[in-house]
Amino acid sequence: MTNGQLSEHEQRLIGEMVDGEVEAVFRWGIIVDLRLSRVGLIDALYIDDEDNYQVGDRVSGYLDCFDEQKGKFILRPPDQIPLAERLRRAREQ
Repeated sequence: MTNGQLSEHEQRLIGEMVDGEVEAVFRWGIIVDLRLSRVGLIDALYIDDEDNYQVGDRVSGYLDCFDEQKGKFILRPPDQIPLAERLRRAREQ
């Protein structure tokens, strides 16, 4: 599914704050039911040690993009800077 195949509603949500429910918790990330055509993923790089996600939790985040390779929407918690920016800053240090 490419961005061109996302519904107009889903395309308009990119960059917006959305809500969902945690479906699964893994070391590599959190799967979130967004009630859209695909689930969301909060990448482990956005999860701090003190975060405690549980299945069934309600979460909010920015819908950063749709990752075609993963087939998932990428979510960013509201208090986190975008992943590309975090990686750029890490390389500069």
